Amino acid sequence: MENLVSGTSVTLLGALFGTAWTFFKSQDWYQRAKERRYAQALLALEAGVDQTYQTYVRSIKESSADGKLTPAERRRARELARDAAVLYGRTQGIDVINEVGQEYIDLWINRLVSKLKKES
Repeated sequence: MENLVSGTSVTLLGALFGTAWTFFKSQDWYQRAKERRYAQALLALEAGVDQTYQTYVRSIKESSADGKLTPAERRRARELARDAAVLYGRTQGIDVINEVGQEYIDLWINRLVSKLKKES
C-alpha cells in the first residue's frame, strides 16, 4: 500500500493521465465536435442579435425622430442580444459564453450587428 501512495507512483500516475488526456484532446473527432459546438454558439449569437433587432431595435428606430439609437440604447440592445443568445444556446444544449469565450462575446455581437447593417 505504501508503494501506491509514494511520490514516484503519484508522479507516474499523473504522467499517464496527462498523456491519455493529450491523446484524447488531439483526436480529429474531438476537434470536429469542438468546432461544431463553436459554430452552433455563433449561430445562437446570430439568432440573439436578430431577435433583438426585430423586437427592440426596430421599434426604437421607428419611434425615433432621426431613426438612430442613443449610446445607452445600443448598450442595452447588445445586452439583450447576449442574453437572448445565451438563452437560445441553452435550449440547444450549448453554453455560448463557454464556447465563444466571455471576452469575445461583444466582439462577435459587434461583427454580427455590422453584418446586419450592411444587409439592411
